[in-house]
Amino acid sequence: MISLYVFDMDGTLIDSGEDIADCVNATLSHFGYFNVPTQELISFTGDGARALIIRALKSSTRGKFDETTESGKRKTEEILAWYLSYYGEHPVTKTKTYAGIPELLKVLSKKGKKCALLTNKPEHVARKILDIFGIAGYFSAVVCPESGFRKPDPRALEMTVRKINESCGTKFGKENTVMIGDSAVDIKCGKSFGCMTIACRDGLGKREELLAEKPDFVFAVASEVEKFIDLLSSENGATEIQKSAMENNVPIMQDEGSDFICDFIRKTGAREILEIGSAIGYSAIKFARTAPETRVTTIEIDDERFESARKNIDAAGLSGRIEIIHADALEYEIGDRKFDVIFIDAAKAQYERFFEKYKANLSEGGAIISDNLEFHGMVEDPSLTRNHSTLQLVKKIRRYVEFLKANEEFTTEFISLGDGISISRRRKISL
Repeated sequence: MISLYVFDMDGTLIDSGEDIADCVNATLSHFGYFNVPTQELISFTGDGARALIIRALKSSTRGKFDETTESGKRKTEEILAWYLSYYGEHPVTKTKTYAGIPELLKVLSKKGKKCALLTNKPEHVARKILDIFGIAGYFSAVVCPESGFRKPDPRALEMTVRKINESCGTKFGKENTVMIGDSAVDIKCGKSFGCMTIACRDGLGKREELLAEKPDFVFAVASEVEKFIDLLSSENGATEIQKSAMENNVPIMQDEGSDFICDFIRKTGAREILEIGSAIGYSAIKFARTAPETRVTTIEIDDERFESARKNIDAAGLSGRIEIIHADALEYEIGDRKFDVIFIDAAKAQYERFFEKYKANLSEGGAIISDNLEFHGMVEDPSLTRNHSTLQLVKKIRRYVEFLKANEEFTTEFISLGDGISISRRRKISL
């Protein structure tokens, strides 16, 4: 059972690449060296400030800088000290938390999980950043190079677990711990310690090197962990479908939300279900298992997900009761078939179009259910992200919520379970 979540900082909790690069270039300029392209400097991160500065100096001087000579050592220390001071004063000019991180930390706290920060960033800078973003209180331990160890040394992770146990009165070990990071050193550290590892492939680290370390699971960003907290906490472990979802970063419903919908299907006696967005078939299989008479029709546009869903449905022995259609749900014509529940869990920006297209296929007394309407808490509080594309998506979800609230044909109930669910039913016409 995973109860301790150990996070890397740069590229995992925060998108800090531009600030780091700007501060390195300000340092190079101060000492009379040529600047280095931003993306190249970002690729130098992950192993601590000293390694970053040495790599930057070598790049700036086309390999002529030699940090091994006596003069080179003195110069490195002088430049490193200036950089650390300058970066300490400018740590969040452009830096932002990744989308969903504050909400993930809130959810972990609510579920009684412990969080720790293990970073190769200097401690005074790391703590300052946590304070600026208002998330310091979620971390029961902060371990930095000043402790005497740095990643990928497993002793850094051992110390982190020990600090948590000392401060929280817990007895966590490697079997209770997951290391989450975006670089190869994070995964190496976790593997050497012997705990579960999760890689964030869209962070600052080099993706090829990260994946070469064979992390247990790969997500785009750390906030995707939120979908699997209950699964990671389960004594029974993951099903093969759930493992596949985690290994391939495929979105599936949180158990809290899917269990609620299954209960809704049972209580209402719904027998015909239409799902927009099959993913890998996880929710369709759960819905079909609510009763022997339940039939599910599910539509998936993505080639790989369709094939995975088809195989999972066959393996579950439910191909006779689950019809999977490989098509664009906005273009597919399902005819005049009627469904007791229409479940929308596909492209968030198209929710309103899905609703309008398929409402004619809703049976009398049926319901249209929509998922992901809270979107990691960002629909309620957009300040949780500074990412432009994420903000645009959040705005579209908010517009959909307003569409549901203003809809004169349907009445909608909003339920704060999973990542936010709505249940829309046709209004009864008064005669």
